[in-house]
Amino acid sequence: MHRIWAIAENTFKEGLRQKILILLIVFSIILIFISIFLEPFALGESPIILRDLGLAAAALFGILVVIIIGSNLIHKDIEKRTIYTVITKPVKRSEIIIGKFLGLLLLIAILQCAMIVIHQLVIFIYEGSFDLPLFITIPFSLLEIMILLGILMLFSSFSTPTLSAIMGIIFFVIGHASPDLKLFADQINAAPLKYLAYGFYYILPNLENFNLRIDLVHKLPIFTDQIMFSICYGFIYTIFLLYLSIIIFEKREFK
Repeated sequence: MHRIWAIAENTFKEGLRQKILILLIVFSIILIFISIFLEPFALGESPIILRDLGLAAAALFGILVVIIIGSNLIHKDIEKRTIYTVITKPVKRSEIIIGKFLGLLLLIAILQCAMIVIHQLVIFIYEGSFDLPLFITIPFSLLEIMILLGILMLFSSFSTPTLSAIMGIIFFVIGHASPDLKLFADQINAAPLKYLAYGFYYILPNLENFNLRIDLVHKLPIFTDQIMFSICYGFIYTIFLLYLSIIIFEKREFK
């Protein structure tokens, strides 16, 4: 376990060196800009728009970080040839995958928390009170990021950073279009195409399971079974992706 933590700590520090804090500055400027210039055009809906755009920006920034850094996690060590030093030591390749996954996840978790805190401060300055239920988005955003990071780790274990990043973007788009895919499958009449659409719907990750932004912004009820399903779905899918990543990475030859 200490080897996994050492790899995770090193991954976390490497992520910090990539000037992630600049994202927080940009995020703060965006929110301040929205809060100042929103009122004349919001037609009384500025509190809702401020919350919706703030949560959407925080989620998007987290996704950008995981794609930019995650797609290059393994390849960077191969390029610098540090992977050869690591695999000659008593370190399992599974520990490398898990350690890098946890290190980047920790970095993004801190980034997400920081952005939500900034969002709360802007809401407080604008309205004179906090909206603490919005913090519920953090664990669900991290569940979505866990799945995307698992996908990136999977493709990084055998492909280039460019392909990994492209696949991460594709899975992100498809994951949020999953309800539309289900609707398409329900309405189509051709049996082969219907079953193919259903197959993609159930196999590919449904990232809309973690999107609670509309519910929280509009004060809609969030049910316990919805929360439990999303948590179980996120962890099971992530574990499966990491398992595949480990299998592929263990068979990879480094010359």
